[in-house]
This record gives sequence, C-alpha cells and structure tokens, in this order.
Amino acid sequence: MAPSMDPETIDRIRAEAKLFMEDYYRKFDANRADLVNLYGEESVMNFDNQEMIKGKEAIVAKLTSVQCPYHISKIVCVPYIPKRGAVAQVTGFMWLDGKQEAVNFCQSFQLHPTPQGSFWISLQNWSTHDFRQKGDLLCNLFTV
Repeated sequence: MAPSMDPETIDRIRAEAKLFMEDYYRKFDANRADLVNLYGEESVMNFDNQEMIKGKEAIVAKLTSVQCPYHISKIVCVPYIPKRGAVAQVTGFMWLDGKQEAVNFCQSFQLHPTPQGSFWISLQNWSTHDFRQKGDLLCNLFTV
C-alpha cells in the first residue's frame, strides 16, 4: 500500500516549499553565493541538458557565472510523500547573457526536508527554450 498524507500535511508542505523557493530567488537576486547552504555536497544540477554539475560549490559557481534577468510566471510545489519533501517547478521568461529577446525557462527542484524544518535541493534541472528557433521540436510542432 502506498504511503499517504493527510490534507493538512500536504497543504503545509506545499506552502513551506513555496516559501523556500521564494527565498531561493531572493538570494539568487541579492547574492548568489548565499545559495550554497541550500544545496548539499551530493546535489546535482542538470544545466540546460549540456552539463551535469555535482556539489554545492560547483553549482553555485555555475549559477554565479550566468547573467540572466528573469520574470517568474508560476511556482508550483507538490509534496513528495515518501520523503516528506517536495518537487517544485518554476516557469517564466529569462534574458540570457545580455540578449534582448527573452526565452522561456523551466526550473525544477527536488527538495528534501532538513532536521531544522526547511529543505535542501538534491536535484535541479535548469532548462531554457527559444520557441522561435527552427531547431526546437516544440517550435516545429506549432509552426505551419
């Protein structure tokens, strides 16, 4: 039988995960070096399907190297029942490396609970999509 949670616990985890993600992006804007404590040594980030980066110091170094003003459209957090953690998905628009045209971005995070009552990021997937480019599969699907 699959484990389950009561609705109050689900709502609490969802709200705590959303607050965690909002704090993540505040730190991302203010001083990305402060993100280091939100990751663990075993954390992994898949950066735009080009690089797999392991360890909190290496992840923060990569995040610090990227110039990317952004606008968040939506943050969705779903409790991960077996671990009492959460999966968060953040979508929006991003302007990479000083370019004037925005690209869509989607970042997903696997959040695990800490003994202190917060979360740490075990896995992050950073993905951008420029739907105007002919090589983008979704662009090809929607172009007539």
